[in-house]
Amino acid sequence: MFVLGVTGPSGAGKGTVCEILKEHGYYHIDTDRLVPGVYPQALPELIAAFGPQVATDGNINKKVLAKVAFASPEATNKLNSILHPLIMKRVEELIHQAEREGFRAVAVDGAALLEAHGERVCDKILCVISPKRERLRRVIQRDSISEDLALNRFEAQKPDEYYTANSDAVIENRTLEQLKRELIILIKEWER
Repeated sequence: MFVLGVTGPSGAGKGTVCEILKEHGYYHIDTDRLVPGVYPQALPELIAAFGPQVATDGNINKKVLAKVAFASPEATNKLNSILHPLIMKRVEELIHQAEREGFRAVAVDGAALLEAHGERVCDKILCVISPKRERLRRVIQRDSISEDLALNRFEAQKPDEYYTANSDAVIENRTLEQLKRELIILIKEWER
């Protein structure tokens, strides 16, 4: 089974790439959607690392956790060291499930895929990039947030060069037609 990691900065078009891949028979694993499922398992470690205020009635208080975990690079690294191994374990389980269900390929999508050592489970890593202004427009619209909040998110992420330097290929998301064309050529080559 071919496993493709899809990464890049927020708003670059990872979700669009994965929608195209789904049309071509790929099973899609969105790592962002796995995070809430690992919170119960991570709860004791998150409380130990960030204090009891990150939990309310035995559940993670996402707003409080985000505030303390993204307050400094050290705190963010601590959060990632707790969550990433749990998320990647779940990714591996879902890859096996996809194989059992007869899928020929899997797309694992995540902005932090490289930091979580996604290359361990992926055959290839594809980076999707897009101009910052376009990314900003997409994130504001998609997440219904202010420009300032979107820019703060961008500041917390790695620069484009980090993604491009650590990927097997890079596609710039300029238009949907161009994106589809380049993606299909690439996956046909990789799936040989």
